[in-house]
Amino acid sequence: MIYSFLTVHRLTVSAMAVALARAVGVPSTAVDIADEDSVEDRDGRNWDALVLCGYHAVAGDVALAWEVSVADAVPDPPDEAEAARSLAALSGTTVLYPAEETVPSAYWAAAPDGTVTRARVVEAGASGGAVVVEVEAVETAVAQLPSARVQLLPEIFREEKVPTPVADAFAALTDADGSAPARSPENRAREELLLWERLVRRVEADWGPTGRYPEELYLEDLCTRDRLAERLSTVHGTLGGEIARSAETLDVLFRTHTTDDGGELLGRLTKAGSAMADRGWWWRRRPARLPWV
Repeated sequence: MIYSFLTVHRLTVSAMAVALARAVGVPSTAVDIADEDSVEDRDGRNWDALVLCGYHAVAGDVALAWEVSVADAVPDPPDEAEAARSLAALSGTTVLYPAEETVPSAYWAAAPDGTVTRARVVEAGASGGAVVVEVEAVETAVAQLPSARVQLLPEIFREEKVPTPVADAFAALTDADGSAPARSPENRAREELLLWERLVRRVEADWGPTGRYPEELYLEDLCTRDRLAERLSTVHGTLGGEIARSAETLDVLFRTHTTDDGGELLGRLTKAGSAMADRGWWWRRRPARLPWV
């Protein structure tokens, strides 16, 4: 088991050992900790320890970066998320660890009070030989990260896995072997249906699994439906029929889980006002619950 942590505070080596031992479930004597920037520490390591931790100083919103390796001999070690929560509670410092998404800035932050939230973490140069790490934003306020903006993180929702059976079926019918050129009508329509279906499925699930969704992405998704409407007006024949059938299936779902407010909500959000009446019907629908408020 491998853990990668960032901690807001710089703990003493003894405090790190005690907290890691309790979080993993081993005696503190089975934990070896070394400063990666210290030749003496590196040369004196106990490589047979059940838990090996190398750390180095960072600057900015966090103080230390930890790389932890737990030996296979440790029975049922906690996963990274559970270990981070335990470490935060035991040490009194907020612990950040990488999220599962491929976005490099995607992290989770576990605070000592039990708060666990998404975080955007970026490197911002160097200071005094140490990398500067900034926690730009969190989805829930964290007391020990006062400079972080509190907001939903669009990059996370873009990476979220959402089932898209309608778009998948369309692709299977129109480009079964995936050989259509990127700019072909088939491929463009598939992309538009995919993005539209991702929104429709979220609305259908009351914004599950998190119950949240950024306003800016919602507006982007409606613009995708605009592009799909343009596609429907220019592509005819068999392909046009397949696009129309797929779009209608998704549109029915969207209508079912939204209400017509005459464009009041989106006219206000986009500052378009009554001009919303001239846009597609999807701009005049309101979700039962707004996931960004």
